[in-house]
Amino acid sequence: MASLASSGEMRRRKNPAKQPVSSSTPTTSEVHATLQKRRRPGDVAHAGDGGRSSAPKPAVWKKEYDEYAWFIVFLAALSYFVVTRGGNSSRGGVLSSFSKPYDVAASSVAIGGNRTKSEGVLRSTFCIAANSQKEGSSLELAPYRQLEVILSSPPDAFDGECTTNDGNSIPYLSHLSSTTWVHDEELGRGYLLLADAGRAGRIWRWEVGGGPITIGRSLHMERSGCRSGLWVDADGGGGSGRCPENLFGDSAAGNETQASCPESSSAQSTPPLLGSASLAVELTRNAERASAGKNLLVAEWGERRIIRLEGESGARTPLVTTVPMHDGQGERRVYRPNHLTYTPFGDLLFSDNFESEGANNTSSHAGVVYRKKEAVHAPPIAAEMSREAHGWKQPQHNATIDVLFQTEGLIEGMALGSDVSTLYVLVNKQTASTWTKTLYKLPLGSDDDGEEEGGEEAGGAGGDATALYEMSAGGCDDSAGAVAAVGSKLAVDEKGTIYVIGCPNAVSLLSDDGDLIGTLARDGASKASSFTSVSFGEDGYLYITSPNELLRVKARVGGASLPTDLVVPPPLKSA
Repeated sequence: MASLASSGEMRRRKNPAKQPVSSSTPTTSEVHATLQKRRRPGDVAHAGDGGRSSAPKPAVWKKEYDEYAWFIVFLAALSYFVVTRGGNSSRGGVLSSFSKPYDVAASSVAIGGNRTKSEGVLRSTFCIAANSQKEGSSLELAPYRQLEVILSSPPDAFDGECTTNDGNSIPYLSHLSSTTWVHDEELGRGYLLLADAGRAGRIWRWEVGGGPITIGRSLHMERSGCRSGLWVDADGGGGSGRCPENLFGDSAAGNETQASCPESSSAQSTPPLLGSASLAVELTRNAERASAGKNLLVAEWGERRIIRLEGESGARTPLVTTVPMHDGQGERRVYRPNHLTYTPFGDLLFSDNFESEGANNTSSHAGVVYRKKEAVHAPPIAAEMSREAHGWKQPQHNATIDVLFQTEGLIEGMALGSDVSTLYVLVNKQTASTWTKTLYKLPLGSDDDGEEEGGEEAGGAGGDATALYEMSAGGCDDSAGAVAAVGSKLAVDEKGTIYVIGCPNAVSLLSDDGDLIGTLARDGASKASSFTSVSFGEDGYLYITSPNELLRVKARVGGASLPTDLVVPPPLKSA
């Protein structure tokens, strides 16, 4: 019997379907009820299973994906960083390494004055190569941190005739005279604006985006200095009542088209300068930074005025059209407004160079620095009034304009010190055979008495201005082109170091006491047209221009910052 029981048990194991259902085994209806309870609201029953859904599969793959998702995101971010920021090229990014490198204009900086002190300042200002000679008279700049030409065009030779140029040699830059940095809060980055004073003027835009390829140049504004021709005379080079043509079209957009020829038949070596000589971002009260304003100031030489380009409407609001005579007798229209600079209080400083009549019917150059108080509060005009405003002799906001400084000679540069209470002014006095440049230091307060300063005799510095540094043509290796006074040849960094374009192809670094620290000069093999401006960007570069070039060198310091919390509040409106 035991063997039979054993053989029966074996048969039951081989045929489990025939096993008797025990009382503890759930019935079919109970199984269906259990599955129905486990079914989620989003589960769909398949047609082939009689309305029954299959048991949910374990989401093991989803768990594994969650564990490695961070690694996938990290790998993608690392790849983007390497492509856009890696590599040795100064253009930035691995992809840029395959492009043609920028031409190097200067590979070293000369040491001046006290070597120990000067070398320390230069090493904290520029990126010096690790193997630079410590005993030599100069310091080598690190590779890809040298002075490089990042934008250039053939010189603009104005001869009154149309010339045929291929698409790669069109001189789209006529006479660059200044640059200013603009921070775009919406983009989250900034860009550099270049003012071109040649012909009718253009404003160019240079920027480096966040991607693997440099955005480069684009045309920001056409005919930025002369539009109406109402204030153009025969001496302006564009013909009576006519603005000169910008001959080369919109080359920035790839449309290398030739514009109409000027009607002038007289040959000239340089183009007429009726464009935009200087730019400034309007100071906004309590803004994050001074460069974050929405309105742009433009010194229009063809219209002989200073306007504010309204960021919201595009209107061109006149801010300055007339100024007091340097002798205090009456007013005159501005001739060559330049060097637009804001004070922390919202006052606008600017210069004007003009011809002054002397004894025996002789004429000489004269320069004056003016201040328009609370210029930030000038009300904007409507956009439809912009055309009419070209003929205005007085702006609607006719606030007091003071004379802060006057001198014989041409004012070539103006900049606030790092303490924002000092104004530096660069003056160039020229003769037929030579020139002398003098850097003046002028204390600047919120309550300066402009009338007293304007009362100084012609040729002297107004107020308490003192001569800080002097240079002449004899101290330069190449003095050719020094008489080209159009430009903004003065800048100050956040530590108070002063940057002056004295010699035609060099930037001298001075202490706030007037001691020479060093000189950044073009290499002998690359000497070309003279430098016209120097300024700091907020991207870690010091920018320099010549009439047809934009250069930059990597800097460890930034430009002097301007506070925005000291701007005078707008006046209360009367009831």
